[in-house]
Amino acid sequence: MPLTPKPVKLALVTLAAVALLFFLHYIHVLAPLERLVVAISKPAMRLTYGFSNKIGTSYLELKTKKQLLTENKELKDQVATLLKEKGRYLSEKEENDFLREQLKFTQTTPYQFVIANVIGKNVGGLQNTLLLDSGAKDGIKIGQPVLGEQGILVGKISKVQTNRSFMTLINDDLSRVAAKVQGITKTIGVIEGEFGLGIKMRLIPQNELISEGDLVVTSGLEELVPANLVIGQVEKVTRVPEELFQEAAIKSPVDFSKITMVNIIKIQ
Repeated sequence: MPLTPKPVKLALVTLAAVALLFFLHYIHVLAPLERLVVAISKPAMRLTYGFSNKIGTSYLELKTKKQLLTENKELKDQVATLLKEKGRYLSEKEENDFLREQLKFTQTTPYQFVIANVIGKNVGGLQNTLLLDSGAKDGIKIGQPVLGEQGILVGKISKVQTNRSFMTLINDDLSRVAAKVQGITKTIGVIEGEFGLGIKMRLIPQNELISEGDLVVTSGLEELVPANLVIGQVEKVTRVPEELFQEAAIKSPVDFSKITMVNIIKIQ
């Protein structure tokens, strides 16, 4: 009689054991033992489930966080690109608006102009000075008047280099401009700045009658500064009876903190 191979015997024994267990389970003989096994294994199963669930949650959170970081970076890049495009658009629009206004102004005046960009501010220490991208090679000279929007005088050239120049704003305390009240030929004075805070017209003869709202322009008494360039309007007049001169606070329509382009008048 041939012997049964060991693997076959093992398989048969296993099948018999499984069948016996199913039978015993079916007739509820194993019920107490099954309840005991479940009771003993339940804490371990709960711990295993909680641990696996925590790992799964952590993985999902990490994955979500990485996705959010990626999306956040993409959104930031898009915002930066849009801001650059907006900045370029606004810069081009500002330049076009300035050039359009200056074209209207230059068509009504006999002077030659050099349009310059402001490339630096307050480069002169405590002075209100702007650095311009035009210099001696463009015919720029010390003392030439500088105009802002609508042809309003905003300063004079105070220093010149080959490719750039420095402009002292009219509201700087070292700035001096010979001026007059338009329509009153004898009302001559000097425009001086007040540490960047304002403009005053001083050395006005006490007997001259000036009023709020009067237009103040250049007098033409300076070599490179033609007459009748608009400076601003009289805002307030201060008279002291015993003094020889009176003075007036002048309001300029220009916001000196926002000057980005200027017109420099060249007198031949």
